[in-house]
Amino acid sequence: MIWSERGCDHATGKCGRGPAEKANWMKLHKALIRSSLGCRFVGLLLASLIAGLMLTIRWSRKDQSHIAAFLAEQEGVIMVFWHERTLAMPWLWPRQFPLYALQSPHADGRMMAHVIGCFGLRTVWGSSNRQPRAGLRGLMRVLQDGKSVALTPDGPRGPARCVAVGPVALAQITGKPIVPFCWATRRHWRASGWDQMFVPKPFSSGRFVMGAPLHVGRGDGRAADRQILETARRQLDAALNELGDQAAALAMGQMWPLVSTAKEPIISRQTKPK
Repeated sequence: MIWSERGCDHATGKCGRGPAEKANWMKLHKALIRSSLGCRFVGLLLASLIAGLMLTIRWSRKDQSHIAAFLAEQEGVIMVFWHERTLAMPWLWPRQFPLYALQSPHADGRMMAHVIGCFGLRTVWGSSNRQPRAGLRGLMRVLQDGKSVALTPDGPRGPARCVAVGPVALAQITGKPIVPFCWATRRHWRASGWDQMFVPKPFSSGRFVMGAPLHVGRGDGRAADRQILETARRQLDAALNELGDQAAALAMGQMWPLVSTAKEPIISRQTKPK
């Protein structure tokens, strides 16, 4: 089947299936992941495909060393990245540092838990839509144990590249820093879907970058706390977008300023956790 029949736009690099093909694929997908065995099989298959693709990418070792050195000095962080960058994150995260991701207990969530489990990531069960309290309690326990959690602030349904308040509220409650992450490759595709996910092209070169930690303090009351949360949410949104530009520039071999031109991404310095 030629690319145009699959719904690929050569001008934008966005690829997708036709309506009939997509409907048939979704039926097969749902039938497979309803069973425990099928769910494991699909998870293992996807993880194998991702690993095979990632092995062809020339990732910068300097990026990995820098991030590992930072994490070694922390007692748990809140790792955040846009949903569109999900594909490579389980592969890029340094495996010597335990990382937990929030997953919904429905079939798709269980399948994704198998995928990330193949890369050493662990799962906190809950949902930002259906079981927010269970998910929040699980994330808090992980952070209190000195381990890190991964969140997509615009997931699971969007709108894309728009930070929800959840990650900054978690940072305010736990006192743990939010650390934005992003990756980019010199060549990539964009998938169809609400987030237009980035898919690296094989044998490309890539960079994995980390932004400055954001600490979210507390105010003198609920109104002040809400104002701090909104300020933090906006600054995290700006930081993630700037980090995306930085990763893309570095992946293309371009220089990037060592000092960010954005406003200082620290919230309420006076109440920064010790």
